[in-house]
Amino acid sequence: MASVSDDEGHIKMLLDDRVEFKLYAAEQHLNRLKEIENVYGDIAKYNARIEVEMEVDCFLSQLVGAVDSLLFQINDRLDLGIPTKRVNFANVQSALSAKTKKIDLLSPLDRARQRGNWYYMLSELRNQLVYRTFLKKVIPIHDFPPKRRQVRFLNVLREFEGNPSDDIIMDMEVIQYLEKSLQQVRELIFSIRAGEPLL
Repeated sequence: MASVSDDEGHIKMLLDDRVEFKLYAAEQHLNRLKEIENVYGDIAKYNARIEVEMEVDCFLSQLVGAVDSLLFQINDRLDLGIPTKRVNFANVQSALSAKTKKIDLLSPLDRARQRGNWYYMLSELRNQLVYRTFLKKVIPIHDFPPKRRQVRFLNVLREFEGNPSDDIIMDMEVIQYLEKSLQQVRELIFSIRAGEPLL
């Protein structure tokens, strides 16, 4: 059992480090989504959909927000001098190149955010969930006879591939995909922070 001082230390760490706070918040939304699945047995059930959509939306906002927060942290701690309203990947990368010798610091993020790579897909999913749902209930092809339907995201690249009305499905269930995304963002942030002691 954690002591009061451990709890206070954890709270202080989350309040002092916005990146960690956002990762923690994303994890809480993921845990809530798992609770909803346990209660309803299926996150695509009609009665659960509003709660599910809220948790997925909040999860993705916090997860992408963790990376955004890291960019703000890099700007602050490395004294890049970028105005708050202009902190984004391109401006931070440019300032790192011009003002420090840390031109490769954001290389892991640069690779991940290239079109078709995992962070690109995550960001696109978050952007597109702003104006429509992307949940789809499917019977896996390899599951015959079907034991149960799975809930997956529609692939966010479907508008760029073939017929825009075709439903191209991601290869993982929603919760599995979100768990993997959380792990990938944690690893990405860890690798960037490992390259700079001030982070």
